[in-house]
Amino acid sequence: MSNSIKKEFDKTEITKDILELQNIVAIFNTTGFLDCNYAIQKINEIRSKNIELVAATALKQAESGTVILQMADNNTIINNVQFQIDFLTSKLAKINSEDERNG
Repeated sequence: MSNSIKKEFDKTEITKDILELQNIVAIFNTTGFLDCNYAIQKINEIRSKNIELVAATALKQAESGTVILQMADNNTIINNVQFQIDFLTSKLAKINSEDERNG
């Protein structure tokens, strides 16, 4: 796979992940309902695809303490989802910025 095709694939995957995570937050914010199992599954799935996210999560946990998501309350799970949204949004912006610089 050429580098440009891989980069476009990565951007598409990151965008898809962001949208799925944003949907989890939006449903929680509008209805108060959180499918904890789905949210945790999505957190773990995205984390497993992204070594940089694993490192960032470890740093965050070092600051605020480790949380076992299966035992966490809804707000803690949503905070983890939002952390991933913020991280992935930043990563996507970085990739887009590099694309613009490289023409």
